[in-house]
Amino acid sequence: MANLRGLASRKRRRASTIVESDAGVPDTDEDQSGEDHSSEDIQMLDASPSRSRSLWSGSTNGDTTAAGTSASSPRGPESSSTSSTCGSHQPRTKFIIGLDYGTTFSSVSYVKFDPDNPPVTLRGEQIQSITDWPDAGGRWRNPEVPSESWYLGDEFHWGYGARNTLQESDDDNLDCRNRIIQYAKLLLPGDQKDTRGPRQELKRTLHRAKKDEVDVTRDYLCEVLKYTKEFLEDREGFNAKCEVELVFCVPAGWPHKAIRTMQEILLSIARGIELGNLAPPYVLNEPEAAAAYILEAGSRTEKLAVGEVFIVCDAGGGTVDAIAYKVDQERPFRVQEVVAPTGSNCGSSYVNQALKEKVIKRIKSTPYSSVPGPSLEHTIENSLMTRFEYDIKPRFEPSIGLDGTTVLPVSGLQRNQRLGFGSGTIHIPRREIADLFKPSLQGISKIISQQTGAMKAKGLNVEKVLLTGGFSKAPIFRAHIAAEFKGLKPMYAPKNLDAAVAVSHGAVFRAMNKSDGPKRIVQSNFGFLQIEERNLRLAAHRVATPTDGDIDGKMYIKNVLDWVIKKELVLSKQQKFRTRNWQVFKIDDELAFNQKIWVSDFDNARDHYQAHTKFNKGAEVFGMLQIDFTPVREEGLLEVKSGPRGQYYEIHYELAMEVDGRNLTVKVFCPPGGQCRAETQLCIAAAFIPGTD
Repeated sequence: MANLRGLASRKRRRASTIVESDAGVPDTDEDQSGEDHSSEDIQMLDASPSRSRSLWSGSTNGDTTAAGTSASSPRGPESSSTSSTCGSHQPRTKFIIGLDYGTTFSSVSYVKFDPDNPPVTLRGEQIQSITDWPDAGGRWRNPEVPSESWYLGDEFHWGYGARNTLQESDDDNLDCRNRIIQYAKLLLPGDQKDTRGPRQELKRTLHRAKKDEVDVTRDYLCEVLKYTKEFLEDREGFNAKCEVELVFCVPAGWPHKAIRTMQEILLSIARGIELGNLAPPYVLNEPEAAAAYILEAGSRTEKLAVGEVFIVCDAGGGTVDAIAYKVDQERPFRVQEVVAPTGSNCGSSYVNQALKEKVIKRIKSTPYSSVPGPSLEHTIENSLMTRFEYDIKPRFEPSIGLDGTTVLPVSGLQRNQRLGFGSGTIHIPRREIADLFKPSLQGISKIISQQTGAMKAKGLNVEKVLLTGGFSKAPIFRAHIAAEFKGLKPMYAPKNLDAAVAVSHGAVFRAMNKSDGPKRIVQSNFGFLQIEERNLRLAAHRVATPTDGDIDGKMYIKNVLDWVIKKELVLSKQQKFRTRNWQVFKIDDELAFNQKIWVSDFDNARDHYQAHTKFNKGAEVFGMLQIDFTPVREEGLLEVKSGPRGQYYEIHYELAMEVDGRNLTVKVFCPPGGQCRAETQLCIAAAFIPGTD
């Protein structure tokens, strides 16, 4: 068997990673100077079609930062554009691919069509699922794949293969250093008030494996999308010329930083595996995606009238979200959020964790550790948890009575009636099994009650709750909801719709028609990092420590943020913003530097303050524009100035942010209003309310 301790270390890559400048290129933090300019200096130009060429399929320098890829030059190969890839006289093929990355299971759905002649309406049965997942065995028809992975030496096992490989192994040293990676999605939102359960166990596993949540999520989703591509190539004739729109779903209420992280992961994977001619990704809330599919695509589903208010509760393996909507229109089905979503980590994986802890506690009080064979950790993961996950938990039904016991396999146990052990089995009273569900079910009740309470405070009446997610299929879940919320009519996916793919199918369904979605209210601030000449009239400068400029002798404030696009601004599909800046260089300096683009989700972001201050809380690098003003010097457009420390160039230029749908193109013009000297394109899909086009 491979050495379990041979896990390769991987460099940590977080959404907040600082992009370093290339060797030999001075960084803006050290070499840039900027004039004093307030937010009023930023010009918001009239909306007009952007003249920038899409870089989505073009060659990039591979530097992925936070939520986008920085292009190394303003122009790429002509073959990268959609028109040149497919050809104006060639038939075009487009795929919308919907991804539901779940805490315990994931699914991928798709639809294939001619974008020049798209279907007028899309029925649920027209949306297909990726199936035949590797190592699925008898579950080959299952559209879901476990969100699990296992690092075994230099090998990486994922999906069904992770647990299959574990079951085939005979290692007796399985522990927190090398256990299966489960529930990684729970860590993506960052710090949460969750001191128990799978998140803490996973943190210990990742720490020992020298990986983080981004590493393991990227590795797993890379395999999912690679298999998706192979499946489509084999079944649908997919090739590099096909247009692809990737749709990913996130829990309601997820922070935008977590959405950016998912966006960065998926874009880097999609580009790396050459997943067709990529359009900007589209983001949806999981509850909205499920509701759109069940309530509109499902022909046998009870319909909701315009103006009706209802709750969607998406109960999955890890997160459970509830959100109240008002129906804005029936076709296409559109909803409006009426109160803030509520959610918590109380999904069905916490039931698994409670069972695991109970079994370990019971067995460790016995001489089991002296029994030859696999470790206790290995035995529990190998057989007991697999049996519980697939056979017991989905079918456990309290209504048939709580007397008797549930028998689970634990190889090596000796028969002991007093301890409830059989020969290679453990017997757990059904009443105790039911108790394992209680904390999760009580958490779900609290989440739904928070929604009903918030609506009552607004004078809104709600009579129906749509229940989705894998946990919602369990009989014990349905019995609990019926008993707890007698005033709410529960709605479930009809039997002709597979609830397991409601989110991924809904993602495709909703992306096919994006009209009448949320307003384009940007949820993040975008700006530039710069140096400003010290101005004591500005409060931000009075509390900052100045630096003596070593070129022109002036006093500067370093690492200042100039926010060009402010949070809560309603953006048009095409909109341009420009701001002016300037740099000073010694006569013999290289005129190249990296202009960093920053993002922050903080409310009321303020200009002129340094990046590390409280006014820029949570700000991080989003992208980078590589600038070289050597051609400007060669064109004789630079003015030489004399200062107390010699001659220098003072270069004035314009920085532009051009919004084009879910893209943001950043450009530099020098002289101001003159020629574009460099540009890069970033994706800002994660900066909008999910569902925004």
